[in-house]
Amino acid sequence: MMDFILDFVMAAIRAGTPLIFCALAVLIAERSGVLFLGVEGNMLIGALTGFLGALFLGSILVGVMLAMVLAVLFGLLLSVILIRLPADQVVIGIAFNLAALGLTGYVFRLAGPDAVAILPQRVEPLLFGLTIFELSAFALTIVCWWFLFRSGPGLKFRSTGESALAASAAGINITKVRTFAMMAACALASMGGVALSVGWVRTYMDNISMGRGFIALAAVYFGKWNPIYAALAALLFGAGEALAFRSQAMGIPLNVFYLRMVPYLLTIIAVGIAGKSKGPADAGKVYLRR
Repeated sequence: MMDFILDFVMAAIRAGTPLIFCALAVLIAERSGVLFLGVEGNMLIGALTGFLGALFLGSILVGVMLAMVLAVLFGLLLSVILIRLPADQVVIGIAFNLAALGLTGYVFRLAGPDAVAILPQRVEPLLFGLTIFELSAFALTIVCWWFLFRSGPGLKFRSTGESALAASAAGINITKVRTFAMMAACALASMGGVALSVGWVRTYMDNISMGRGFIALAAVYFGKWNPIYAALAALLFGAGEALAFRSQAMGIPLNVFYLRMVPYLLTIIAVGIAGKSKGPADAGKVYLRR
């Protein structure tokens, strides 16, 4: 019985790790005042880039680095569109997700039949059966919490999401802060994709994220825009996904599609229980420098 519980906890952590990265991405962006609905698209791009880099270049580290470089470039692109133009953040986020879904599908097919494979390299556990991805997710959660709520720069950072006009009057460069936030958010979301394709399933398929970016959004709302609570919510949703896989492996006589619904149903229930969450006051609002 203890072995089953331990295996389930480890499975929940592995399933929740990509969600933690993406939840931190959403939280960083929205704490700065930018709605980050494009987290799903960034996750897909990171998953494909990290996987192809590791597969064809023979190094997981190279794959991760390529994913991070591409994520920062996309972060700069989104910051120009969302912050400097500025465009509607909801529309751009949805459009980016759809574009990323088509782009990753095209590039994956362009890579040829050799890309349809299991990654030969494996990310080895470092501590208590946890790999660098899980340990990094936990460490970044603590760092993010400390930065936002226990540091002076974090206070200035949060002020841009609560009142951009007041923060600007205090001498804070809103455009610079939000640009940095978008670059960090895209890098974190991309890392979530790498943790999924390289660290967990070790393969890639079309739409591999399967809505996990939106589950990460729900984790942030459920966690009240607090990194610790958001990470715990991500682990809760990861436990729902682990339960679905475990139930399927144990031969529970239910249609497999019903079992795969479990994490999404759990997300809906959790958000419903949490009720209306009050996020940063200026998140999603256009800021025009005066």
